[in-house]
Amino acid sequence: MAPLTRILQKHGLKFLLLFLLLGGIYYLYGYPTKYQGYAPDQPIPFSHKIHAGEVGVDCQFCHTSVDKSEHAGIPDTATCMKCHSQIASDSPDIQYLRSSFAQGVPMRWNKVHDLPDHAHFSHKAHVARGFDCVQCHGSVEKMDKVEVVAEFNMGWCVNCHRMYTEQEHPAGNNTMVGITSCGTCHY
Repeated sequence: MAPLTRILQKHGLKFLLLFLLLGGIYYLYGYPTKYQGYAPDQPIPFSHKIHAGEVGVDCQFCHTSVDKSEHAGIPDTATCMKCHSQIASDSPDIQYLRSSFAQGVPMRWNKVHDLPDHAHFSHKAHVARGFDCVQCHGSVEKMDKVEVVAEFNMGWCVNCHRMYTEQEHPAGNNTMVGITSCGTCHY
């Protein structure tokens, strides 16, 4: 009998339990951003409530690649400085931002919305079909601190892709909103 076979026969249950334990830990903590309510601290406070809500800055002003790329993109400090070279420039947080910009050191924003590496989401495809940011990200214009509002799991995405709406698809037309084949998101 091969040495590996003997080890597995002797310790197989231990390996299985260890695998299940590590898998459970990974599931619970490996992708914390998939949990509703997840709202990590940022290097400086950023209020979407002020920027998108009160001031009325459009999402695409800061998230410039949302209609051109799979990723919406996190604004660089140059984007922030378009306004903050003049607005609230005496704020300590803006001074920190200005220093980051002057030194050419990017801000290290903490990602709020994240998907596992085996799933792909194209912002470009969804924006091109007329989806509004609110449909996935919630009413960020009301959030001081952005948080995850949707489950962002496969079931949530598939349910949206399977939705039929009278407004988009007249009665009798059974066209799905999105494609549900595995390769659409898993490639």
